[in-house]
Amino acid sequence: MLRTLALAAVIGSAAIAVAVPTSSMHAEARRHLSLKAAFPAKDTTLTSAPDAVRLWLSEPADLAATKVSVKTEAGAEVPTAALTRGAQREDPVVAKFTTPPGNGRYVIDWRAMSKDGHVVKGTHAFTVRTAN
Repeated sequence: MLRTLALAAVIGSAAIAVAVPTSSMHAEARRHLSLKAAFPAKDTTLTSAPDAVRLWLSEPADLAATKVSVKTEAGAEVPTAALTRGAQREDPVVAKFTTPPGNGRYVIDWRAMSKDGHVVKGTHAFTVRTAN
């Protein structure tokens, strides 16, 4: 009986050790691509129409797998050109507007894939309010 309890304790300890993530696993999770900054920024009101959406990411994203869409508050798509990014690691992903957005509230939806295949996405809104 004592031997059975000891064996169960060893097996239970091993199962817990396997189930509990190590600090290196937590560090790996933190290394996934993330949004560092955006223009227009979340919940900002601009007094002139932006020429593009710019996303600064923690690492270069795979442009072929990166998507940025901008919609009006009513859900109408705001057209943008193909995504671009400069050659420097810190350069943002850029979605240029083909026509500047008018007054109103807009929602940016984005998704990007890092080199390790992890997909990250986000949504935020901004408002354009130009003087008439």
